[in-house]
Amino acid sequence: MSPSRRRLPLAMGRVGIIINANARKNRKSPGLDARLRASLGSEGEVVLTRSLDELGPALRRLLDRGAEVLVASGGDGALHRMANELLAMQEAGELAELPPLVPTNGGTIDFVAKKVGVGGDAEAIVARLVAALRGGALPVREVESLELRGVERVGGEERTFRRVGFALAAGGVGQRFFEQYYALEDPGPAAIVGVVARAAAAHAALTLRLPAPAGLRRAEQIFAKTPARVRVDGREVPAAAHGALHAGAFDVDLGGVFRVFPLAAAPGRLHFHAGDVGPWGIIRSLPRMVAGKTLRAEGLVEKAGEEMLIEATEGPLSPVVDGECYEGVLRLEVRPGPRIAIGAP
Repeated sequence: MSPSRRRLPLAMGRVGIIINANARKNRKSPGLDARLRASLGSEGEVVLTRSLDELGPALRRLLDRGAEVLVASGGDGALHRMANELLAMQEAGELAELPPLVPTNGGTIDFVAKKVGVGGDAEAIVARLVAALRGGALPVREVESLELRGVERVGGEERTFRRVGFALAAGGVGQRFFEQYYALEDPGPAAIVGVVARAAAAHAALTLRLPAPAGLRRAEQIFAKTPARVRVDGREVPAAAHGALHAGAFDVDLGGVFRVFPLAAAPGRLHFHAGDVGPWGIIRSLPRMVAGKTLRAEGLVEKAGEEMLIEATEGPLSPVVDGECYEGVLRLEVRPGPRIAIGAP
């Protein structure tokens, strides 16, 4: 659905910027932290983090110093990690409510920034943010989210978890696509097309029993199905393995190439994919993905709903949430999550 809009009055005008030093675009922009500090001036503070362990202390430091708006300088994954760290702080009673979060197009897809209309690079976005602060109000758009609860195995022990996200690839073609995509040296729109084109060519070659190099055979693994038991809104999906196992909180623009999850339009309704859809069903659906339409592929269960329950049956799942990869997931429950305030300067 379209994000709701409002303007947030800012009494103190303090901004906290966390730069993910590992984000590809940030690595290619030496001195970004110094330039953002200069742009902020006395309006806030910049913290550079090099590991996930540094994120929580960095957020606490910024909030303790009065930050009213938090900027995630990185991609969708950086925003995802920031939101989840803040929600954990809220659950622990350390934070009454989440401040607005601002994405900076520092990743390779940046679908959250696209959804709320935030364009430009980190420096342009921060400059507009400072101008909004000086004007006394920041445009804020609230977007729907997924609540993800379940059980995962970490270090040989099982533990429960709760996370939020916006787009989930729990298995099947979406999860395997991201495995191949993020392994590339220079991911981006051209890489999205390349991964999909290689997979389609590989499947065609193997179907016709044509000679195919090892690399092409690896590309075809994008269509490998994920064994799992799945229920959507209380009904079991009649498949032992799934060619697609996805959920979206809103319509997602994947690098300007594909638009997915068009059914996530009504408040509290998520777009789900599951079922034993095969390679040709997915390949034939590519034009519809480009157009942002539902897929209508044989074997695919595609619907707007409120709950998906996934139980791994042959080894743990490795879901990808907002571009972040998780390992060892044994059970996953997907439901509508809280609305997240995104600053849109």
